[in-house]
Formats: sequence, structure tokens, C-alpha cells
Amino acid sequence: MKRKIFLQLLLPVAGLGVLFLLLAFSPNQNAARPALLEMSVILRESDPAVLRTTRQGMEQAAADLNVELRVLISEQSQGAEEQAALLRGELERGAGAILLWPSDRAALARSVAEAAERAVVVTVETDMTDLGADGSVTLDNEAVGKALGNAALNGVGPEGTVLLLDAVPGDNGVTRRRKAAEEVLRAEGRKVISCRPGEGETVEEALKRVLDREEAGVVLAFEAASLERAAELARTGRGFPLLYGAGSTSSIAAALEQGYITAIAAKNEFTVGYLAVETAAGLARKETVERKTILPFLLIRQESMYEPEHQKLLFPVTK
Repeated sequence: MKRKIFLQLLLPVAGLGVLFLLLAFSPNQNAARPALLEMSVILRESDPAVLRTTRQGMEQAAADLNVELRVLISEQSQGAEEQAALLRGELERGAGAILLWPSDRAALARSVAEAAERAVVVTVETDMTDLGADGSVTLDNEAVGKALGNAALNGVGPEGTVLLLDAVPGDNGVTRRRKAAEEVLRAEGRKVISCRPGEGETVEEALKRVLDREEAGVVLAFEAASLERAAELARTGRGFPLLYGAGSTSSIAAALEQGYITAIAAKNEFTVGYLAVETAAGLARKETVERKTILPFLLIRQESMYEPEHQKLLFPVTK
């Protein structure tokens, strides 16, 4: 009788032990978690508010894919020389993959090609796959520029003036948006003037300087940081021109809702960060992934910002 009771107690305990060992040392579970990958991220933009949602996407992808991120931010938004130095430094550190927000394609072409021989290089916002990069995550920048240019036509009459913010000079995706918008506006007879911040000058200061001598009906900004700065200036007083731009941060969404911004070309910033890390990690691990991703965007106005499809871009759900 005692032996029977003992076996009745022992067998369930032994069964639980075997089950625990099977779960703890499951081959499938071990195979599902790839080896840790060190990935360097070289950002062009130094404004933390602009980067917040994008970085959340990168950090979520890093957690999901067992990637360790090392994030570096250029002190100068158009510092190609500094970005080239950062590329060299990260290669020396042994980074397995690099994400780069290029400031200038031409100036960085050699550095990117050389870096891609030693590590996986994926560019974001500006496609450099034709210059040696392994992959890219971008928008159709020409389409963004044309959409903003056509939207601005509704805000300024024939022979009216449109001011284009040139806050990120160089051969990059932002510049391509600006040039595409300018072509649309000039073709429709609008006068176009450019506003580029000088050495040590803020976007707000540059806008004030140009608007003091030029009467513009519309201001166009082509990336989130300068759009945020222009919206802040618009808040300070009446008489500011209609403001259009590219970007979809929380600050931009608030300015759109309050009427300081007329319309925006918006993308899902969280998805940008997630896909960038996912693409670079997949390429580094020799997985089958899309080398080039062109993300969708939508033109959003105040009256349409709470449509379900638009809310997904302006207020992305993050984990």
C-alpha cells in the first residue's frame, strides 16, 4: 500500500520535471532567438522631440530581434564630414550593421561604399543603394514634394509668393522634396523664394529675416524639425503665412489641430524606426528581406486628421 501511494506521488512529480526540462531546453525556442547583433545608428537630426517616435520604433525592433543599438547624433544637421567620421569610427568598433540618415549623398558616397564592404549599411530617408548601401527605408520624396506643392497652390493665388524652407541643404531626400515642390509651384506661375538659415542662425530667426522683407502667402517646410520650428513661430503672432510641411510628430499634430499648420504630408514614424532596424538586422543575418522599402504617406488637413486612417499615422500605437 505504501509503495502504491509513493508511486502515485512520484509519477506526477517526475512528469512535471520532464515537462519543465522539455520547455527549458526546447530546440525551437533556442533557434528562435538569434545571436545578439550590434547595430550603430547615425542620425542627422539633433532635435529629440522629432526623433522620439522613430526611436521608439527602433528600440521595439531591437528588443524583438535581439539587437543592441548604439545611437549617435550629428551635432550639425548637414555635417557630411562628421557623418563620414562617425561611419569610420563605428566600423573600427566592430559594428555588424549601421543605420544612416545621410546629410548628403554625393559627399558620403565613398564613405558609404567603403563601409558597406565591412558591415551592412542601410540608409533612411535618402536612398543610397545605387551608391553602395545594402538597403534603404524611404518615402517617395519626389511624390511628397509634389503633393505639398499642389496643396500650397490652394493657399496662394496666381502670381502669389511661396517661401520654401531650405533647412537641410545637400543632396538628400529632403532636398528632393523641396525641388519637386518648387517645380510644381513655378509651373503654375507662383513666385518661389528660399529661406536657408545662416551660420549659427535658427530656423525661426531665418524665417523672421526673410518674411520682414518678403510678403509670402505660404511657407513650406520639408522635414519635421523645421516644420515644428515654423509652427512655433506661427504661434507667436497673427499674420503668419499659411504653413504646410512634411512630418507627423506629436507637436506637429497639435499645431495642425490648433490651426497653426494647414496641411502635412504624414508617415508613421514608429514604422520608419522599426523597419529600418528590421531591414538592417535581416540583411546582416543573411535573411530574405526587402532591400528597399518605400513607405506610404498621406496628406492630412485639420478637418481630416481624426479619420481612422489618418489617426494611425498621427497617433501610432507603440508597445
